[in-house]
Amino acid sequence: MKKILSGLFLLAFGIAGCSSDSLEAIKALGTRDFSTDAWSSASQKDRGEMVFSLLDTYEITTMKVEEIRELLGESTAYYDYDEFPAYLVGPETIQSEYGNGYVLAFPFDRRTGLVSQYVISPKPATNSD
Repeated sequence: MKKILSGLFLLAFGIAGCSSDSLEAIKALGTRDFSTDAWSSASQKDRGEMVFSLLDTYEITTMKVEEIRELLGESTAYYDYDEFPAYLVGPETIQSEYGNGYVLAFPFDRRTGLVSQYVISPKPATNSD
């Protein structure tokens, strides 16, 4: 039963927004180079422009949740559970159930501490959408 619920939970992540296989859709937010220093002083909009570079540079699913927090700092948003690192990024004109902007979240396996995927919600529109 736990495995079924876990599978449904992970499926819901993919439906709610972009997940790890949708990197190209995130490129629509911008391609500004990511660095921890730049991220820490960036506006929410500028952070959105760095998301593609962040996800293209780092193997997120091989990282521990502590490494995400070291890289991005403390959460600026909430995503499903308090312990999932989550950040509001992109323009504040985007409305979501998580606030004004996209939420970038990193659900992780509680047993291993490894990030299972990234989620961005709502899904960014691409030029073909």
